Amino acid sequence: MRITLPALALCALVVSACGGGGGGDAPSATPNVASGSSQTAPIASVPLAPGATSVTVAGRVSFDFVPAVATGANGRPGLDYRNTTRRPARFVVVQLVDANTQAVIASTNTNANGDYSLRAPLGRTAFVRANARMAVSGSNTAPIAVVDNTNQRAQWAMDGGRFTTGGSANITQNLHATSGWNGSAYVPEQRIAAPFALIDTLYNATQRIISVDPAIAFPPLTVNWSPNNIASPGSLTQGQITTSFFTVSGTGTNATREMYILGRANNDTDEYDAHVVTHEFGHYLQSAFSRDDSLGGPHGGNNDRLDMRVAFSEGWGNAWSAIALNNPVYVDTSQAGQANGGTFNVARGEGLNPGWFKEGSVQRVLWDLSNGSVGFGPIWATMRNGLTRTAALSSAHSFAHGLSQTNPSSTFANTLRPFFAMEQIALPSDAYGAGESNFGSPPLANVNPIYLRYGNLNSTLTNVCVGNAADPNREFNKAGQFRFVRIALNTSGNRTFTLTRSSSSPTGTTDPDFTLYNRQGEVFVAESEVPNSETVTRNLPAGEYVVAVTDFNLFNANGGNNNACFSLTVR
Repeated sequence: MRITLPALALCALVVSACGGGGGGDAPSATPNVASGSSQTAPIASVPLAPGATSVTVAGRVSFDFVPAVATGANGRPGLDYRNTTRRPARFVVVQLVDANTQAVIASTNTNANGDYSLRAPLGRTAFVRANARMAVSGSNTAPIAVVDNTNQRAQWAMDGGRFTTGGSANITQNLHATSGWNGSAYVPEQRIAAPFALIDTLYNATQRIISVDPAIAFPPLTVNWSPNNIASPGSLTQGQITTSFFTVSGTGTNATREMYILGRANNDTDEYDAHVVTHEFGHYLQSAFSRDDSLGGPHGGNNDRLDMRVAFSEGWGNAWSAIALNNPVYVDTSQAGQANGGTFNVARGEGLNPGWFKEGSVQRVLWDLSNGSVGFGPIWATMRNGLTRTAALSSAHSFAHGLSQTNPSSTFANTLRPFFAMEQIALPSDAYGAGESNFGSPPLANVNPIYLRYGNLNSTLTNVCVGNAADPNREFNKAGQFRFVRIALNTSGNRTFTLTRSSSSPTGTTDPDFTLYNRQGEVFVAESEVPNSETVTRNLPAGEYVVAVTDFNLFNANGGNNNACFSLTVR
């Protein structure tokens, strides 16, 4: 049995709550803005040429951005509403909509200043709609949309007031999305800025990647945000999302990638927590362009000793958020008035028990490399190409070896080694962690060496052992709960993998599962509920593979196992 762990306008469409946008019933109407906000300077009206049959509708789209700070007025992390700023809504999709038929008359994107310009036929009653959606990031494809997962995934958008395309001049329509904060609480119908703040953070993130990978095209991403999204488990369509996370279903061009972002006021809102949003976008990047073998699940405890795949994925997400925002201080706000939360500095690393099994160690290494003599370009090149050169699972070791191969000189290796040594991670001689000597203090079980090696076909590898000594809460994503085995298949053909219990404690029953990987990632999962044995036959090409072995009963809090050992045979 296999367990899947959680990773990882202001209303939709034309719902009437989408007030707060610009425009009015007259061509030069100014936008409705929150009390105390400053107006965007209007664009000058231009007379129509004689005999003109169309008019230009132009303006600027902006939104309130509330900074998340590590030390607020109360001395704790929180949203700093006192320093709310007006930002341009960059490269969002703007539509001119016929007010009578709801048909889209024209469509364009705002530019880097939030400005847009559309042509409209004369004699139409229309309004401007700004969508919390990008089609491009500058000149790069970037189909990213913010939708409402509690309202049939309707597109978040902001509508301006109605006007008539007539008269003697072109028309100015500015739209501004307000935060809805009245000094002590959110006014729900005025909380319009949140989806645009999400798009803005993601625009910044895409631009950081474009700076080192100019030709990149981003695959579609759906961001699910709602003021109903609460830090509680349950139904995603009801907003019970537990935490902000990223998820992917399907593979290759059929993959569907989504983020879910918290939004419940006085509980946990993440739309302005730029590090949180960028962290989840880091998982999207790893999914779309690299390799992510992470199990997901809980992480970040004071002495978490994580499965190497989880440690790398979460460490990358934290470091990437700091790199993209050029700020190592990660802030996650929550609770009443969004005036509390947590914060940490990715540059400080692990003070306790550092190593490849700690996300804090991984994030510090990546941050230091990016801001040191290596830079972000080689890091991204390794993420994009270096993790798929072998069957080795995504980890600090496969990354370190991939990075060293971007310039396989001893000089470059000597440059890299101190960065990893600061967090007691070896710069390995291969992607499988060869040369690693740090296995924790006290030493972790079932991780030394990082990979076992299977011999010739038809032989039996014994003592493939797993346990949950590093997982007292049975969260199933800690070091030692999976054992990794390298297998080389020299010829193609049908192969039968058999995993058989040899011992377990405290029960005499195991539920063995395993996953087979190659350089592209997961090949198949074997997860039957047959006690004490798991057998799968597949036709496989020649190549190098990795088997990740576990006992599902390690996860069972009611009478499950603390450890188990198996024998592996491949025929």
